[in-house]
Amino acid sequence: MTFNKVILGCSPFTLGFQFGHRSRIYELDFSGQPENIVEVIDKAYQLGVNNIMLKNNEDLINALRLSQNNGNKWKVTAFSTCDNLDGDLEVFSEFDVETVIMDGLFVDKNIEEDNYDIISDCLSRIRDASYIPAIETRMPFKNLPLIADSSFIDDFDTIMIPFNFYGYMMDCNFFHKDNRDEFKSLVEGLDKTVIANRTLATGILKPQEAYDFIKDIDYIDNVCIGIANVSEAEETIGIINEILKS
Repeated sequence: MTFNKVILGCSPFTLGFQFGHRSRIYELDFSGQPENIVEVIDKAYQLGVNNIMLKNNEDLINALRLSQNNGNKWKVTAFSTCDNLDGDLEVFSEFDVETVIMDGLFVDKNIEEDNYDIISDCLSRIRDASYIPAIETRMPFKNLPLIADSSFIDDFDTIMIPFNFYGYMMDCNFFHKDNRDEFKSLVEGLDKTVIANRTLATGILKPQEAYDFIKDIDYIDNVCIGIANVSEAEETIGIINEILKS
């Protein structure tokens, strides 16, 4: 067993595009209805998850405030698109934020365009605001070697990457043994704290098979989980809690 922290993801609440037709269902469930988000995140907290990912999203911010008013003492892993980083950092200052992650769309675009100084500047602003600076990449096979040799490699402490049994939403055809060996080498070469997201492959994987696979991966430190209702919280977190006890 290697990962030691579970982060409650926020994509279902902020209408992440990756869920296909379910994004419309999540919009009906959560848009303009922070009380529905509270029901889910309060259950997650009751089940032992005390770290939540926060984006600058009005419904999610209001839900987190309500949950804290309910007595839940959330630690926060914040996530910025970097469209307005200073504005995001101001919003995050209200909460118990430890780490701020730069959106992979922003990071990957600037890597593609060789704008490493832009990435480095944003990371410096995050650190100057007294947060742990972090990046996401959504294209790990392509970009991890570039990140390892980049001018900003020492400017961040944590990286978030997609990771699941199928290699879904990773930039590979399938996560077979050769790809797994290559991926392990790429990640370990960074020597950073690693957050795995897309761990359920947007619902393609059942929680048991997803986390039975991840539990033996020694380079994953934290997992980010997406849940959209109370029953999903009970199933997914219940399975993770059993794995953590083993």
